[in-house]
Amino acid sequence: MDYTAFAALLKTHNTSAYRVARATGISPTTFADWKSGRSTPKADKLARIADYFGLTLDMMMGREIPRNPVSVPIIGEIRAGQPIITDQTLLGYADASISPAEADEHFYLRIRGDSMRDIGMVEGSLVLFRKQQYAEEGEIVACLVGGDSATVKRFHREGKAIFLMPENENYSPIELSTVDFETGEARILGVAREIRISL
Repeated sequence: MDYTAFAALLKTHNTSAYRVARATGISPTTFADWKSGRSTPKADKLARIADYFGLTLDMMMGREIPRNPVSVPIIGEIRAGQPIITDQTLLGYADASISPAEADEHFYLRIRGDSMRDIGMVEGSLVLFRKQQYAEEGEIVACLVGGDSATVKRFHREGKAIFLMPENENYSPIELSTVDFETGEARILGVAREIRISL
């Protein structure tokens, strides 16, 4: 794997080599040498990097055989705190490149509005989310705010302040605090993994 592919992963996940180094325990020098072409990380370090991005080593190296797509439910909206599938919320199913064992941990959300249009999340597009209640800096999240329906925004934290950032200059950030998450006033329901746009 060359550094160009690694740099593309960094851009996709809105992170940096420094953050990956801190999270994986790999020396920043390793990444600097990789970028300059002096050396390439050994397999054990590449495996830790792959794990950081939620990939298998073969997948990160481009060697993994493509899996048969798995059907994942499409939800029109999220209310009452959970991406629960009901007759009212289920819009259908769409294929996702995940393993069958992961199907219950994912859902598609159909985007409403244009607050995230600058990164391609336009009205009607489908976003694949992995269910989880935490997020890393810069990740796109489906977040429940005030017990109402969920909003999709970019997660940003400054100390105890949490900002849900839009990707459209016509919208303002939603400001929360860590207390809101501790009391249940706000809750992350999932982290975005893929955007699908219908032309």
